[in-house]
Amino acid sequence: MEILLIIFLIILVGIGLFLLFKIVRWVFHKKARIVWMLILLTGIMVSVATHRLFFVKMEFVQSKVYPNLYLIKNEIKDRDSLDKLIKEKVVEMIDNNLVDTKKRYSQNTHEAPYATLAFYTYTKNSVFSVFQDYGTAYFIDNEEDLGGMIVEDLQMYQNYKLATYNIRTCKNDTTHYCGVLEYYKNGYIIKTVDIDQNQKTLTDKNDY
Repeated sequence: MEILLIIFLIILVGIGLFLLFKIVRWVFHKKARIVWMLILLTGIMVSVATHRLFFVKMEFVQSKVYPNLYLIKNEIKDRDSLDKLIKEKVVEMIDNNLVDTKKRYSQNTHEAPYATLAFYTYTKNSVFSVFQDYGTAYFIDNEEDLGGMIVEDLQMYQNYKLATYNIRTCKNDTTHYCGVLEYYKNGYIIKTVDIDQNQKTLTDKNDY
């Protein structure tokens, strides 16, 4: 079945390249067509840039199967601003008592049982990307699949991990919870922030 799908995709790509060649040849046959094509392409690029700049907003997409897993869609490029928004989301969850220490974003995660909240970049590959993983979007509606033909494990996407908030009882006061927010880049911790759940204050602990 996979071989037939690959053959079909090769044929489809071949047809697409042939049509593209015919269109380009037709356009370059006359100067007027070249001018109109440049105007059209410029208009498309301006429209796309305007749409992304003013109409596409960053959002936290909550997983339906792992309630404490959040995928950040259309994330902003400025990392300091992104970290601040993640921090605000964590505080919001704490203020609304929505943090559940029994929930885990992955059954086989190395952070279990203390990974209370996890934030990843939202990624989704095309259904035609036969040789690629599906992307983190898979975990919105699906649990990890470790035994199927196509393995989908959240540990495969460590480079897309942005932050985790780990919570446990405080060492000096077991009646309250203490937590630490860890920020990641390319699979490595780059900064940690202590969060006092009683005072709702956040202080930088380390900055690598």
